[in-house]
Amino acid sequence: MLSRGFLVVGLSMMMATLGLGAATPIIPIFVGEMGGDDIARGIAYPAFTVTQLAISPFVGRLADRYGRKWFLVFGLFTYVITAMGWFYSDSVIEIVFFRAFSGIGSALIFPMSQSYIGALAPKGSEGRYMGTFNLFDFVGFGLGPLLAGILRDYTSINLIFLSMTFLFAIATLVVAFLLPTQPQNNKARDLTTHVKSKSSLPDDSRHLRPSWSQIIKNPLVQAIFSLRASVSCAIGVSFTFIPVVLEEDIGTSATAVGLLIGGQQFMGGAVQPLMGMFADKYSKHLIALIGTLLMASAYWIATFSDTYWILLISFVVGAGLGSAMSQVVAATTQVQVGRTLGLSTVASIQSMAFAIGILIGSAGGGVVAELIGRRFTFALAGMIIIAGYTIYAARSSHDEKVVT
Repeated sequence: MLSRGFLVVGLSMMMATLGLGAATPIIPIFVGEMGGDDIARGIAYPAFTVTQLAISPFVGRLADRYGRKWFLVFGLFTYVITAMGWFYSDSVIEIVFFRAFSGIGSALIFPMSQSYIGALAPKGSEGRYMGTFNLFDFVGFGLGPLLAGILRDYTSINLIFLSMTFLFAIATLVVAFLLPTQPQNNKARDLTTHVKSKSSLPDDSRHLRPSWSQIIKNPLVQAIFSLRASVSCAIGVSFTFIPVVLEEDIGTSATAVGLLIGGQQFMGGAVQPLMGMFADKYSKHLIALIGTLLMASAYWIATFSDTYWILLISFVVGAGLGSAMSQVVAATTQVQVGRTLGLSTVASIQSMAFAIGILIGSAGGGVVAELIGRRFTFALAGMIIIAGYTIYAARSSHDEKVVT
């Protein structure tokens, strides 16, 4: 499993998500320091989703046709530009602009890396591969907020942005020079391999690429779309308002904020390989249900509690473990159905689900926070998580065994 391609993608993703994770608790606070209110914070954090949504449908199809590597390289390089842009920003508008620009990278990086690993995974081991890969992702997102909190307490925000630039640049170079162009696994069927060789085939080889109608109407695509969108909506609420609630309402330090967000990601990363093996062997519905209940409980606790340690435990154990369980189910099913519909195409659709969820959670949460109160956003997030699982269970109930 730990081939050169797997390790290069995994390690580069860990560096990239470490940088992104560092921005998570910083952006809402940075906007506030520039004079922005809760609505501005709610717009700034999810601004990347606008460009991500616009680009995602096209890059997946193109990557299934031409390969993933250089899409991944370009995506990482856009993050370099984003971090430098934030370093020189001195207004809310500039922060939002570069946040939106980073959506180009998000639309490229995550679907390409997930589909690359999916192409490496043998049939029946999708959960193990995706769970192990997600470990890199979660660890990066966990270290980022913690290190950013420490740096902000003892240095400055600008040093964080410079550190992000360095990490993104290293990740770009690692992928450009070390990643094999094609995943090396003869046991897994990858639609990209078939399409890449179509130069020697007649034009009717296009039948290898399912139509958008087939893809969108697929019940499993709809199921994991709803699951990922609902989880992402809750994440949008959390990453936008947890730093503000902890620092401004409760009075904790930036390091404490980083510990909570980072701890949540560490917990999710630690259990990803185990959850992946469970997803290969046991009911995905049951795993997703347990994850849903854990996440919803954490958000409902955040609605009422003013005690930091209660919030820390609920988010690390509830949101961290619960999110890992739901996301590994979505990732495993994504690879399984992607073998028929196109790995990069399905991954890009799930990237859209993530973007939509973040947009609704952050921007919608900003409006709710201004009209009703910040804490009520957490109660709504818990309800949305339950609704997302309900749709997932209904749409996948007859198809779970088909893809295993």
